[in-house]
Amino acid sequence: MPRPTAMTCPTCRTCRQGSLKPIERVETFHPPGVPPVEVALLAARCSHCGKETDLASQLEENLRRRAARKVHYGLHLLGEEILAFRRYWGLTQQAASRIFGKGIIAFSRYESEKSFPDESTTKLIRAAMRHPQLLKELADESGIEVPLWEERLLRPVAAQSSPIDVQQSPAPRSRAALGPPAPITQGTALKRPKALRREAAPAVR
Repeated sequence: MPRPTAMTCPTCRTCRQGSLKPIERVETFHPPGVPPVEVALLAARCSHCGKETDLASQLEENLRRRAARKVHYGLHLLGEEILAFRRYWGLTQQAASRIFGKGIIAFSRYESEKSFPDESTTKLIRAAMRHPQLLKELADESGIEVPLWEERLLRPVAAQSSPIDVQQSPAPRSRAALGPPAPITQGTALKRPKALRREAAPAVR
């Protein structure tokens, strides 16, 4: 009867000597007016050089864990929600910032959560997520082209709703420490639209 073989850890790509051992690290998010939100994420650390990295096999679970923090954000949007919305329409960060009347680096900061949109801007972004025609009107007023506008309109299902189903979240709890995620009930919050998986869209940074 063959012996069971032990699972081998991948080799570190940095030093090429150590092996990558699974670990957990905590990432802390700071939405304004809400207690800090801690998320336990999967990672790996080299046994030789100590470098930490995320393995490809861990990415999907980490996305789920980050998405699960939505329930602690109150009315704030996740950076990933803003990023997915912008990319869905093929907009650059600079173009999106101009459409919503903000400084040129505003969307860069919103997406990385270095800062958060104010209440009125958050409401405007939410409205544009739900009603694409509003986004088009704002873009036209700003003299900005929405690169994927016609492409999205050719897909009735995609055109009828935003790539992100933004719903009001429950009231946040105090200093949340998120471990293994509970089922996400925020609709299609962070899923990439099927249209983007089927056809290559223009690269947008």
